Amino acid sequence: MEKVVECSKVDPSSGCQAVIRGEDEQEVLKKAAEHAKQHGIRQVTPELIERVKAAIHDA
Repeated sequence: MEKVVECSKVDPSSGCQAVIRGEDEQEVLKKAAEHAKQHGIRQVTPELIERVKAAIHDA
C-alpha cells in the first residue's frame, strides 16, 4: 500500500504543504530527505528520520 507524509505534520512551523508519496516507507524517507533540502536541511539527523517515520501513514 502506498505511504504518504505531509511536511506540515513533521514540522508545523514550516507552513509547507508538500505531500510526499512512495510505494513504501523507505521510498518516502528517501524523497523526504530530498525535500528537506528545500528547507535548507543539509544533514538528515536520526531525530528527523524518527519524526518523519512517526508521520508516515497509508494513503
